[in-house]
Amino acid sequence: MKSVLKSILACVVVMMVGLASAQTFTPINPPPCDFSDQFYGDNGVDPTQLVGRFGSARQTGPPATGSQVNWVADSTCATNDPTRRNFRILATTGGNADDGNSPFTNGTPETLEFISILAFLTNQTNFETTYSRTVGAISGANAGETISIVNGANPRGIHMQDIVGHFEAYAAVKQTTAQGFALNPCQVDMQAPGVPTTPCFDLGTVNAVFTPNLRQDWRFATNRNVMDGSDGNCINNTDQNCKHKTFSDSPFGYFCDDLLGMWIITYFWFTQPPNATVQPCHDVFAAIGAKNGFNLDGTPIILTADELNNQLEANGCGAEGQEAVNGTDGGAVWLICPGIPDPRNGAIANDAFLDAVRLPSGSFQDSFLAQNFTCLQQTGKFCNESAPEF
Repeated sequence: MKSVLKSILACVVVMMVGLASAQTFTPINPPPCDFSDQFYGDNGVDPTQLVGRFGSARQTGPPATGSQVNWVADSTCATNDPTRRNFRILATTGGNADDGNSPFTNGTPETLEFISILAFLTNQTNFETTYSRTVGAISGANAGETISIVNGANPRGIHMQDIVGHFEAYAAVKQTTAQGFALNPCQVDMQAPGVPTTPCFDLGTVNAVFTPNLRQDWRFATNRNVMDGSDGNCINNTDQNCKHKTFSDSPFGYFCDDLLGMWIITYFWFTQPPNATVQPCHDVFAAIGAKNGFNLDGTPIILTADELNNQLEANGCGAEGQEAVNGTDGGAVWLICPGIPDPRNGAIANDAFLDAVRLPSGSFQDSFLAQNFTCLQQTGKFCNESAPEF
């Protein structure tokens, strides 16, 4: 009981400190804004093909509720960063870093991710095949340098689609339907074999990944690169998989190579209902839920690759899949949602709001995520940086 009271007191004190110092810190990191058309083009994406682009669409509606708006015009965006256009993003989507600690038990700020869902791509034709722009030209001095894309590849011979494929955003769409708990998506090419396909849950629109349709917050994986090239990246052109390449493309870095902050969406779902009596799924669900907590439908919250791959999928209790890159499934294949490199010191603006999964009571499912968003917004720091010693 003393431990519980101490924790409650700590939270109250942190909140009071945040409220008292809400306007005292000096903003250093600018809040997120949409990218300019030119920057999209420079990085291999046709800006005219973006779906649901913040600044051009989705000002109201999910994730905004009530009188909220998802973005506002802001003339400081391009001034702070010339790669941006003057639309500042208020909807701040929260999630967890892949293979991080459970936010419900021993979470740390390092497990949290704050991103801005700027737009969606639904077809690989949205990536440019031809592009050219000269930069740095000075009259009478030099001809400048050319940013180019030829046959879909940049000057290094790498396709943006291949870079993005190494950064996965895991979406857990609700499986509860009017006909009961669906064990497979409606998209035939994604369905897990040997699992009932009726009823099914639909992934055929980008709306499927809006927060009201998710059972848990996003999980983001930037750790799919390996130094030995076993993930398909080429570290030389001598091994069998890379003989057709004349370059080294391994490993990719999220903030170094993926300058638009893009992710390929990996959808994951349960192939047994939450009240499964089939073993080992019954025990697997119980063990993961005891550690991470449960979703509203009774399924456990999944936070790590080990839980998904080695506990759910390996035991026939879950599955994962990605939508067809040719757009035939109809939904979101890729997200343009750059992670905020450092959400402290002003990156979470006073008028921003947290986009995260909520309980029926209106409270956030992940209280640790919500508490740190509030601390960042009010104090410019994570809660553990703001709290006094006990």
